[in-house]
Amino acid sequence: MLVLLVKLPFFGDKLPILLPELEWMIVGEKIHNGSFLYKELWTNVGPLSAFVYWVIDVSFGRTQSAYEFIAILITYFQALYFTFVCNTRQTFLEKNYTPGLIYILMMSLSFDMTKLSPVLLSTTFLLFAFNKLIKQMERREGVSDEVFEVGLYIGIAVLFHQPSMIFIFWGIASLIFFTNANLRQHFLAILGFTLPLFLAALYFYFYDSLDEFKYNWFSGIFRIKQYSLEDFKSALIAISIPSALSFFGFLSLTRVSRYNSYQQRTQQIMLIWIFAAMLALFLSPNVSPMQFIIFVPCFAFFITGFFLHVRGTFLPETLFMTLFVFILFAQYQGVTPLIGNGFNQLADMRIKPKDLPRFMKGQKMLVIGERIDEYKEGQSATCYLNWDLSKIDLENPDNYESIINIFDNFKKDPPTIIIDKQNVIPKIFQRIPALAADYRATKFKGIYQRKF
Repeated sequence: MLVLLVKLPFFGDKLPILLPELEWMIVGEKIHNGSFLYKELWTNVGPLSAFVYWVIDVSFGRTQSAYEFIAILITYFQALYFTFVCNTRQTFLEKNYTPGLIYILMMSLSFDMTKLSPVLLSTTFLLFAFNKLIKQMERREGVSDEVFEVGLYIGIAVLFHQPSMIFIFWGIASLIFFTNANLRQHFLAILGFTLPLFLAALYFYFYDSLDEFKYNWFSGIFRIKQYSLEDFKSALIAISIPSALSFFGFLSLTRVSRYNSYQQRTQQIMLIWIFAAMLALFLSPNVSPMQFIIFVPCFAFFITGFFLHVRGTFLPETLFMTLFVFILFAQYQGVTPLIGNGFNQLADMRIKPKDLPRFMKGQKMLVIGERIDEYKEGQSATCYLNWDLSKIDLENPDNYESIINIFDNFKKDPPTIIIDKQNVIPKIFQRIPALAADYRATKFKGIYQRKF
């Protein structure tokens, strides 16, 4: 009931659409329309995330509510699974439903956590890895070959969200410090991690697009990223209280002497998770609150410890209700302000309404630049979806290979409308007269229309 109470007031196209969210929808739509990922569609969305978006587009089309409803279901599943793991593995002194309750609250810190993001999809498999890891510590007869599954789940998580690759170090460090795993079992974990990546690379190799796979997806994690101050502000608002409660929860757990050595090691594993998540955050494409989903399991774990061991009559209940009201208030202030202008969370990442001329609406477009708001009113043409990836061609028309790529991509999937926000089209048309002959400039600056 709690997940419905917290999430449903915003369900049904009531949340702002974000730029990354629009890109996810377009990825699913273009794959549905026959574009091959990374070869005919340049994006840094992970291959398994792209597969999920394709399935949704096949089933529901570009429907915001479908994406958000599936995200709610995944959140609910994660909360149930996290509760199951905590109770089955006896991570606390008593079995209870507090971990799941706190998990859902932490997933409501900001409206963008309701989006079907790659990090949300990835976290599901990191939870599977967490379960398998502490299962190994629980075994009295020693570590089994199931450590392979720890690496396997982390490898699958990486194919959803690149920065999750940091968690293989979390897994290996936990095996080294808290188990008696031998060298062979460490190699098994690493083998499990590399297997999904190898199979993905093999798939793209057979379709003659291994180089595109490496350029679009793998090398993207090492590119220098620019973060918005507004993103930092939104993230800070979202995680301030949970971070403080997690700290106090960690202190509470360490002061309770009744926890056995296995439970203490579980607490230490979750502490290492925090450091791994911090490194993964720096590799993320932005620092919006949705990227902090990767912190939610450790937030939920330590905050649960805080509420289970806080002293005082009615104090736990009072603190919980205070946290609940704060999260609801913060979420509403970020979407539909109750007081003043609200937090205006993620103002830079929200799709800005565009009053497009009638001849542009519903057309196949190429939007050149960081912001792709116009795709909300049309379809994407050519492979040049992500600007960071497209720069190598569109900003280098003096390069012979770039010219060939541009010409081929325009001929394969010609846009009816070109919206040039980077002023690269004039030089491209100068270098490719055959392409220039197909388009004419409109009365709107930077906008070109295809001749029929």
